[in-house]
Amino acid sequence: MNITEREQQGITVFVLEGRVDSEGAVDLDLALQTALTEGKYKLVLDMAQVRYINSAGLRTLADVLTQAKANNGNVCLVDLNPKVRRVLQIIGFDNFFSIFDSVDAALASF
Repeated sequence: MNITEREQQGITVFVLEGRVDSEGAVDLDLALQTALTEGKYKLVLDMAQVRYINSAGLRTLADVLTQAKANNGNVCLVDLNPKVRRVLQIIGFDNFFSIFDSVDAALASF
């Protein structure tokens, strides 16, 4: 999994590329936990290039959302592949995560 990070309007934006499987979830968790440790609680995850997510990836997302919200932040998911979006809908994550079609829309939500 390839993860790039940038700051935009005081919000941390991660661009994810690849599979969020067991190995990718470890990389994602490390990147997101590092951001949280640095006090970055407003996170946008651009997932346009993510074609697969498994339970390890979902657990990482849930953990990070819980930590961000506990610190008055949020985690926004952007540009979900239809298959990934469907997985999130099936397990009900779409009720907890803010999901947007563009990074700009996600940034505006803060």
